Amino acid sequence: MVEQEIERAQESEAEVIGDELARADVAGAPAGCDGEREAPAEGDASGEHEDEVEEAAPSRAERGVALLMVIACLAVLMPITASFSYTTRVDWQAAINLRDEVTARSLERGAMRLSLLMFELQRTVFSQKQFRENLGAMDITQVAPYLMSVFGSEDGAEGLVGMAALVGVDGINTEAFQQLALTTGTFEVRLEAESGKINVNCLAQTQGDGKNNPQQRTIEMLDSLLLPSLYDPLFEEESSDGQYYSRYGVVKRIVDYIDDDRRVFDIVRMVPGSGAESSYHYRDFVDPFEARDARLDSVAELTMIESVNDDIMNILRPELTVYGGCKVNLNFASAQQVAIALRYGATPEDKWKTEGENFTLMTVPLANYIVSVRDLTLFDDIKAFREFAEKPDQFFNPLLSLGAGDQGAEGFGATELGMPRVPEGIRLNEKGAKPEDGDEDEVLGAIEDIATVEPERVYRLEVITEVGMVKKRLSAVYDMQATRTQSTGKGAWLYFRED
Repeated sequence: MVEQEIERAQESEAEVIGDELARADVAGAPAGCDGEREAPAEGDASGEHEDEVEEAAPSRAERGVALLMVIACLAVLMPITASFSYTTRVDWQAAINLRDEVTARSLERGAMRLSLLMFELQRTVFSQKQFRENLGAMDITQVAPYLMSVFGSEDGAEGLVGMAALVGVDGINTEAFQQLALTTGTFEVRLEAESGKINVNCLAQTQGDGKNNPQQRTIEMLDSLLLPSLYDPLFEEESSDGQYYSRYGVVKRIVDYIDDDRRVFDIVRMVPGSGAESSYHYRDFVDPFEARDARLDSVAELTMIESVNDDIMNILRPELTVYGGCKVNLNFASAQQVAIALRYGATPEDKWKTEGENFTLMTVPLANYIVSVRDLTLFDDIKAFREFAEKPDQFFNPLLSLGAGDQGAEGFGATELGMPRVPEGIRLNEKGAKPEDGDEDEVLGAIEDIATVEPERVYRLEVITEVGMVKKRLSAVYDMQATRTQSTGKGAWLYFRED
């Protein structure tokens, strides 16, 4: 019995194996004429090799899955790689900018220290009486850009050669100067005399009377800055705070903000009035404050004054300062300041040349002409300025150097070459002159009352450095006569700022 069951199980297993082998042969064999698999020729092993290749080659389904896996991996890795690459570039550029910023700051500090040599040159050479008598008035502002450009850039020596040729010095060897120039980065130095501006802090000085009162002189000059009819729309239109302000109203509020009393200034009588400064709206701001009633630290503080908006500041800012004396230096003043001085000191006979439209047509052109000539040679004293203003055609004319010829001579004149004529002069009052018909105690306004030509004392220095993509700016103010508290000698920095 047992033996019979074992035999039946073996037979059943053999049948199953045979069926499976038959199905495998039918599925893998190529179709012949009768649909059956062709047997390989005798002694030929290629059939067996093809079976092995077919069994080793992956299927299409398997190849599609692998392609999807590769695409998925690339989709994941590409954003990560791009982000890493961007972060690396940013960090690299930040490191370069940091290096250049440190270099630029060192350059501007070095230029600031180097500028002290220019101030010493001004103090020990240009300001000396013997030098001014022999060679005429000069100032370091005339040569500073050329001297400092030798150190600030590789081609700076060319500018120095051009300046030397202008004064008649030729044959300068630029190779020696090129060795002093920077190889990494550049810097530019700009020097400006502060005495050529109106010191707004003089509004707090009320000593003296009449033309000797610094406050009154400063008020008159501030009013003159706002006088041109070009600025009429600023006073005819409503301000941003809903108010209308006249020229006198703007000047009055500036005086009340700076003077040392708490009464409203009477701009007509030129004395403090009876009203209180509390009538202004400084306490109505979100961050309320009081009028300073003292000297300003910066011209920018004027923006806090009621009625002084951005348009007014654009007019006043280039002409104002908080340093120096109360008289404008005609050797450094702008053309607008020179025109104001001419109008103040004009004689009664020539006063008409400075009034109304004639101020624009006659006074301003003369002021521009004075400034253009002054760039080449400064005035030794007020007398020299007065003589030049009265007869400008008898002094050096820059048009002559351009071949325009003498204005009174035959041949080509300035107008025939398309160049402006030398403007007509304006006669100025002598110091202490009195009117022919009038009060004996009355004294005519002289240009000495509001102006001077003394050597400069306070300078504004501006250093612009550029290294790579980094550009920095340094502003400073230096007083050559300031007394030092921690060291010997004179000269100190009054203001310093880095941007």
